[in-house]
Amino acid sequence: MSENGKASVLENDIYNNKNASKAEKAVIEKLQMKYNEIVKEQQKGNLADILKINKSIQEQNSLMLYLKSIRTHNSNEKDQTINIESLYKKLEKDNVTLISYFSGSENLYCFSIQNKEIKMSKSVNIDNEIDAFLNYFSTSEKITNDISGYTKTSYKLYDFLKLSQIKNQKNLIIIPDGKLNFVPFEALITQKITTTNFAKIPYLLFDSNIAYNNSVAFYLNSKTAKETKSTVLGIFPVFENTTLELTFSKAELAAIQKHFSGNYLEKKQASFANFKRNAKKYSILHLSTHASSGDIYDASSIRFFDQDIMYSELYNLNINPNLVVLSACETGLGKFYKGEGAMSVARGFQYAGAQNLLFSLWKVNDFTTSKLMENFYENMYDNKSYSQSITDAKKDFLISPDISNAKKSPYYWAPFVYYGTLENNNESKLLLWALGLLSLVVLGFILWNKYKKIKNP
Repeated sequence: MSENGKASVLENDIYNNKNASKAEKAVIEKLQMKYNEIVKEQQKGNLADILKINKSIQEQNSLMLYLKSIRTHNSNEKDQTINIESLYKKLEKDNVTLISYFSGSENLYCFSIQNKEIKMSKSVNIDNEIDAFLNYFSTSEKITNDISGYTKTSYKLYDFLKLSQIKNQKNLIIIPDGKLNFVPFEALITQKITTTNFAKIPYLLFDSNIAYNNSVAFYLNSKTAKETKSTVLGIFPVFENTTLELTFSKAELAAIQKHFSGNYLEKKQASFANFKRNAKKYSILHLSTHASSGDIYDASSIRFFDQDIMYSELYNLNINPNLVVLSACETGLGKFYKGEGAMSVARGFQYAGAQNLLFSLWKVNDFTTSKLMENFYENMYDNKSYSQSITDAKKDFLISPDISNAKKSPYYWAPFVYYGTLENNNESKLLLWALGLLSLVVLGFILWNKYKKIKNP
């Protein structure tokens, strides 16, 4: 029940899109266009054209009936069963402990899977504790003005979430549910402490590499990143000489460019049309810009130089990158649906085909984000996995002598969370290189021994 209640719409849509016929894909794209037309017109409020909305709804209904008739003939049904033995093998291979939460009406259930064993525990509904913790991230001053309150609240939530039972695991996969979708587990505190030095606080960050996923099925069916040289498509609108200017976005660009080749679109070149035209050609998509979680009337969106793009407008990109980095505010936030999650910019990229994503849970600071991204890409250049790279980037941030204690508050380094696999092509290439070198050494040793026997029979 817990697993079937996790992002099932996202999972089914991705499955259907991958297995859809050419005719189905054409209808799906038209359906999405109609949906976007309706939402954009509705956002005009009193100025909305009701006749235009009604016409689009009628066309949408016709398309849905047509799609249903096609799928009846093609019968693309997904098997919802989780093969537990396959899951055990993958967890063992990745050296992972998996923790999945299920938020019921009265209780929060925690399932931990480790060493081919599943354990279940429960707490009474802890929404109040989650709210108290998340409230500290509503502004940049909340934590620095009440460090003692934050550490107590954070430790209390850590205890309620039963994380002490799986402490000191090298790799953790977290499957959140409900409000836990907005909790950065790395910022939870594992001990009662009194220090006000942010770098000395015992965060869960220091115990494990943490990656998140939408469901166990997403983790189980994840694919290793494509064996290809990492190249970056960078989107850097910068918005110079405007109230939206991202001053440190230039430093972020220079830091990434130092390590990875690619196509870095700046200012006017950072348009949505240019992004769409180039997105399929690069293994890493990096967007350094502004984004919004939306509100009651407006959907979550991300800003290119020339326009704002709603999360749903990303659905038809049809991409398959190794990694998408959303270096912007609130890219993991949006209208929330129980069991399905947030309809965010990150969700838009997932629908489009992105499996591994780094995105934010609240408004981020331009300067500290550029520093974090610089550390992240440097770690990737050193052949670390994506999850290890962001974990170490946060640790590097905390020990940096160039950053003040106030800026080392979790508010500045914890917003970015990584959803996806625990391995990437860089790791596998490094392993192949090491095995190749070892083979040469062994071969050389054998040949040397043969040479000595010939020379000295």
